[in-house]
Amino acid sequence: MRHGRGLTPLWAELLLIGLLGGGMAVAMNMARAEPVPWVIDFAAQDRREALQRGLETIDATGARILLGKPGVVFIDARTPGEFAVSHVPGAKNLPQEAMYGDLDQATSALGLTHEDRLIVYCGNILCEKSKELAEALRTAGFPYVTVVTDGFDGWQVAGGPTEGGI
Repeated sequence: MRHGRGLTPLWAELLLIGLLGGGMAVAMNMARAEPVPWVIDFAAQDRREALQRGLETIDATGARILLGKPGVVFIDARTPGEFAVSHVPGAKNLPQEAMYGDLDQATSALGLTHEDRLIVYCGNILCEKSKELAEALRTAGFPYVTVVTDGFDGWQVAGGPTEGGI
């Protein structure tokens, strides 16, 4: 039995503590010189990382416009097995691992020239193979190298045509 003023229920106290703590966390984050983002924009992060490496980037929608243009060659940095299942029409498979061997021989075997505009892609937005291969191609003397930031998954989402299938 309660007499006089009752105590605040425990759930109300916990709710108040949670709200005050959350409010303080928001205030402290906003006071920082570089606040921690509430949501991670993987595409922006990927573009930023590529630019830090000196690479040009394009999203899958922009890359679709380049398909079939003279001098543009799509390079699939995924494994031969992934390439065989499905890839951008006309793309050439140059697995990222090729950069650890004789890259000049591998690019020559594919008929690539230093005048070609190479559009390099791999699996998805989190895949690093395209950036690593693009960087190696730039070092090997290919000046026109662009990375598709959202990869083959982005290509399919953007409605890009595909070929392959084993």
